[in-house]
Amino acid sequence: GPLIARLNVPLPMEIRNIPHDKPIIYFAMDSSGTPEIIAKIVASFAGKPYRVIAPVKNHLDKLPGVKIPSNVIVTDWLPALEANKLADLSLIHGGIGTVMTAAYAGKPVVGIGMQPEQVANLACLVRKGFAIRVAKSRDPSQKVQTAIQLLLHDHQAETKAEAFSKVMRKWDGPRMAADLLYQKFGK
Repeated sequence: GPLIARLNVPLPMEIRNIPHDKPIIYFAMDSSGTPEIIAKIVASFAGKPYRVIAPVKNHLDKLPGVKIPSNVIVTDWLPALEANKLADLSLIHGGIGTVMTAAYAGKPVVGIGMQPEQVANLACLVRKGFAIRVAKSRDPSQKVQTAIQLLLHDHQAETKAEAFSKVMRKWDGPRMAADLLYQKFGK
Protein backbone atom coordinates (compact mmCIF):
# COMPACT_ATOMS: atom_id res chain seq x y z
CA GLY A 1 0.00 0.00 0.00
CA PRO A 2 1.01 3.64 -0.29
CA LEU A 3 3.51 4.96 2.22
CA ILE A 4 3.01 8.71 2.11
CA ALA A 5 3.66 11.47 4.60
CA ARG A 6 0.57 12.34 6.60
CA LEU A 7 1.73 15.19 8.72
CA ASN A 8 -0.45 17.03 11.15
CA VAL A 9 0.67 20.43 9.90
CA PRO A 10 -1.88 22.94 8.63
CA LEU A 11 -1.67 24.49 5.21
CA PRO A 12 -0.69 28.18 5.29
CA MET A 13 -3.64 30.57 5.34
CA GLU A 14 -2.94 31.83 1.80
CA ILE A 15 -3.23 28.26 0.51
CA ARG A 16 -6.31 27.39 2.58
CA ASN A 17 -7.99 30.55 1.26
CA ILE A 18 -6.97 30.17 -2.39
CA PRO A 19 -9.94 31.08 -4.58
CA HIS A 20 -11.52 28.17 -6.42
CA ASP A 21 -12.76 30.33 -9.29
CA LYS A 22 -10.24 28.70 -11.63
CA PRO A 23 -8.58 25.28 -11.76
CA ILE A 24 -5.75 24.81 -9.27
CA ILE A 25 -2.40 23.26 -10.18
CA TYR A 26 -0.11 21.82 -7.50
CA PHE A 27 3.49 22.19 -8.73
CA ALA A 28 6.13 20.40 -6.66
CA MET A 29 9.59 19.31 -7.73
CA ASP A 30 11.11 18.41 -4.36
CA SER A 31 14.83 17.83 -4.08
CA SER A 32 15.48 16.63 -7.63
CA GLY A 33 14.14 19.69 -9.39
CA THR A 34 16.56 21.91 -11.29
CA PRO A 35 16.19 25.60 -10.30
CA GLU A 36 16.53 26.83 -13.89
CA ILE A 37 13.85 24.44 -15.18
CA ILE A 38 11.56 25.27 -12.26
CA ALA A 39 11.96 29.01 -12.91
CA LYS A 40 11.05 28.56 -16.58
CA ILE A 41 7.96 26.54 -15.67
CA VAL A 42 6.90 29.12 -13.07
CA ALA A 43 7.31 31.89 -15.66
CA SER A 44 5.16 29.89 -18.10
CA PHE A 45 2.20 30.10 -15.68
CA ALA A 46 1.87 33.86 -16.33
CA GLY A 47 -1.55 34.71 -17.72
CA LYS A 48 -2.80 31.12 -17.67
CA PRO A 49 -6.42 30.45 -16.68
CA TYR A 50 -5.61 28.67 -13.43
CA ARG A 51 -4.00 29.21 -10.05
CA VAL A 52 -0.80 27.48 -8.96
CA ILE A 53 0.36 26.29 -5.54
CA ALA A 54 4.14 25.96 -5.85
CA PRO A 55 6.21 24.81 -2.86
CA VAL A 56 9.42 25.50 -4.81
CA LYS A 57 10.77 28.50 -2.88
CA ASN A 58 14.02 26.75 -1.97
CA HIS A 59 14.78 26.25 -5.67
CA LEU A 60 13.83 29.76 -6.76
CA ASP A 61 15.86 31.33 -3.94
CA LYS A 62 18.95 30.02 -5.76
CA LEU A 63 18.16 32.25 -8.76
CA PRO A 64 18.00 35.98 -8.08
CA GLY A 65 15.39 38.04 -9.88
CA VAL A 66 12.84 35.34 -10.73
CA LYS A 67 9.52 37.05 -11.42
CA ILE A 68 6.56 35.22 -9.90
CA PRO A 69 3.32 35.54 -11.91
CA SER A 70 0.29 36.84 -10.00
CA ASN A 71 -1.56 33.50 -10.31
CA VAL A 72 1.25 31.58 -8.57
CA ILE A 73 1.72 31.21 -4.81
CA VAL A 74 5.31 30.19 -4.09
CA THR A 75 5.85 28.68 -0.66
CA ASP A 76 8.28 26.66 1.35
CA TRP A 77 7.48 23.05 2.13
CA LEU A 78 3.78 22.15 2.43
CA PRO A 79 1.86 19.10 3.64
CA ALA A 80 1.65 17.57 0.18
CA LEU A 81 -1.47 15.42 0.57
CA GLU A 82 -3.57 18.35 1.75
CA ALA A 83 -2.24 20.60 -1.02
CA ASN A 84 -2.90 17.89 -3.64
CA LYS A 85 -6.47 17.52 -2.40
CA LEU A 86 -7.07 21.23 -3.10
CA ALA A 87 -5.72 20.94 -6.64
CA ASP A 88 -7.34 19.83 -9.86
CA LEU A 89 -4.03 18.53 -11.25
CA SER A 90 -0.54 17.80 -9.92
CA LEU A 91 2.63 18.78 -11.79
CA ILE A 92 5.43 16.74 -10.22
CA HIS A 93 8.87 15.26 -10.81
CA GLY A 94 7.77 11.67 -10.35
CA GLY A 95 9.54 10.58 -7.18
CA ILE A 96 7.67 7.76 -5.50
CA GLY A 97 6.41 10.04 -2.72
CA THR A 98 5.00 12.65 -5.09
CA VAL A 99 3.50 9.98 -7.37
CA MET A 100 1.83 8.14 -4.49
CA THR A 101 0.56 11.36 -2.93
CA ALA A 102 -0.96 12.68 -6.15
CA ALA A 103 -2.50 9.28 -6.92
CA TYR A 104 -3.83 8.89 -3.38
CA ALA A 105 -5.42 12.35 -3.68
CA GLY A 106 -7.06 11.20 -6.93
CA LYS A 107 -5.46 13.82 -9.16
CA PRO A 108 -4.38 13.65 -12.80
CA VAL A 109 -0.64 14.16 -13.15
CA VAL A 110 1.74 15.95 -15.48
CA GLY A 111 5.21 14.68 -14.71
CA ILE A 112 8.75 15.57 -15.64
CA GLY A 113 11.02 12.74 -14.53
CA MET A 114 14.43 14.07 -13.63
CA GLN A 115 16.01 10.62 -13.28
CA PRO A 116 15.23 7.06 -14.45
CA GLU A 117 13.30 5.98 -11.34
CA GLN A 118 11.01 8.99 -11.69
CA VAL A 119 10.44 8.35 -15.39
CA ALA A 120 9.45 4.76 -14.52
CA ASN A 121 7.09 5.91 -11.74
CA LEU A 122 5.39 8.35 -14.09
CA ALA A 123 5.12 5.67 -16.79
CA CYS A 124 3.00 3.63 -14.37
CA LEU A 125 0.51 6.49 -14.03
CA VAL A 126 0.50 7.01 -17.81
CA ARG A 127 -0.43 3.34 -18.21
CA LYS A 128 -3.24 3.84 -15.66
CA GLY A 129 -4.61 6.55 -17.95
CA PHE A 130 -4.39 9.66 -15.81
CA ALA A 131 -0.96 11.10 -16.47
CA ILE A 132 1.13 12.69 -19.18
CA ARG A 133 4.91 12.47 -18.98
CA VAL A 134 6.91 15.35 -20.39
CA ALA A 135 10.54 14.62 -21.26
CA LYS A 136 13.16 16.47 -19.25
CA SER A 137 14.82 19.22 -21.25
CA ARG A 138 16.38 22.63 -20.65
CA ASP A 139 12.97 24.22 -21.08
CA PRO A 140 10.00 21.84 -20.93
CA SER A 141 7.58 24.66 -20.08
CA GLN A 142 5.69 24.74 -23.40
CA LYS A 143 5.15 20.97 -23.35
CA VAL A 144 4.11 21.21 -19.69
CA GLN A 145 1.51 23.86 -20.53
CA THR A 146 0.16 21.75 -23.40
CA ALA A 147 -0.10 18.69 -21.12
CA ILE A 148 -1.84 20.73 -18.40
CA GLN A 149 -4.44 21.96 -20.88
CA LEU A 150 -5.03 18.43 -22.15
CA LEU A 151 -5.47 16.93 -18.69
CA LEU A 152 -7.63 19.75 -17.32
CA HIS A 153 -10.13 18.92 -20.07
CA ASP A 154 -9.79 15.13 -19.92
CA HIS A 155 -12.69 13.88 -17.82
CA GLN A 156 -11.67 10.25 -18.37
CA ALA A 157 -8.28 10.96 -16.78
CA GLU A 158 -10.04 12.59 -13.84
CA THR A 159 -12.34 9.56 -13.46
CA LYS A 160 -9.41 7.12 -13.71
CA ALA A 161 -7.39 9.08 -11.13
CA GLU A 162 -10.29 9.02 -8.67
CA ALA A 163 -10.89 5.30 -9.28
CA PHE A 164 -7.23 4.49 -8.63
CA SER A 165 -7.35 6.60 -5.48
CA LYS A 166 -10.22 4.46 -4.19
CA VAL A 167 -8.16 1.32 -4.77
CA MET A 168 -5.19 2.85 -2.94
CA ARG A 169 -7.34 3.79 0.07
CA LYS A 170 -8.16 0.11 0.60
CA TRP A 171 -4.50 -0.59 1.35
CA ASP A 172 -3.23 0.72 4.67
CA GLY A 173 0.44 0.86 3.71
CA PRO A 174 1.87 1.95 7.08
CA ARG A 175 -0.18 -0.68 8.95
CA MET A 176 0.75 -3.43 6.48
CA ALA A 177 4.45 -2.51 6.67
CA ALA A 178 4.32 -2.54 10.48
CA ASP A 179 2.57 -5.94 10.47
CA LEU A 180 5.21 -7.35 8.15
CA LEU A 181 8.01 -6.09 10.39
CA TYR A 182 6.29 -7.48 13.50
CA GLN A 183 5.86 -10.86 11.80
CA LYS A 184 9.48 -10.93 10.70
CA PHE A 185 11.18 -9.48 13.76
CA GLY A 186 8.58 -9.58 16.57
CA LYS A 187 7.24 -6.76 18.69
